[in-house]
Amino acid sequence: MAGLATQRAFGDPAVSDIGATALFPAALFAAAGPHARSTWRRPPTRGHDRDMSHEPTNLTDALASFDQLWSPRIVTTVNDYDVRIAKVAGEHVWHAHDDTDEFFLVLDGDLRIALREPDGERTVTLSRGSVFVVPRGVEHKPSSEHGASLLLFEPTGTSSVGNRHDGIPGHVDATTGHELPERSAPGA
Repeated sequence: MAGLATQRAFGDPAVSDIGATALFPAALFAAAGPHARSTWRRPPTRGHDRDMSHEPTNLTDALASFDQLWSPRIVTTVNDYDVRIAKVAGEHVWHAHDDTDEFFLVLDGDLRIALREPDGERTVTLSRGSVFVVPRGVEHKPSSEHGASLLLFEPTGTSSVGNRHDGIPGHVDATTGHELPERSAPGA
């Protein structure tokens, strides 16, 4: 019914019944201008375009299925976001994502993220179970002295080295994510 409310609120029958008011508040549409109301269409989600599994994925098994460091694997998608896992050790590269935040969840090990912020540089240290979001546009450099396993959440198509970065060393994979070698269901 949210779609009907959206149609009434905007007076636009072209807005489909997908609950746009929950996804995009009226203030967002107002800020985007009058054409956003009549031309917005929900893009197809990548998860529906690809044959993503609709079965549980065991993250321990998924992490065991590859060895490459700094080379994220796509576990699944949520709307237009990839849920990625990665093994890391050593240093990544200074980089920034101008158009998106970057979410880190440490599954195992410890991760340090150096940040270049307007007030100067600082480093956050994340232990197992910790989460941190690097805001869009902030230069950052993840590293892990003894290695870590991570879960990352970012828009589909986001490069692992951002859109501004230093030279990319050979041990860092500049990618938008790789498929897992196989899906792993719990207890399989």
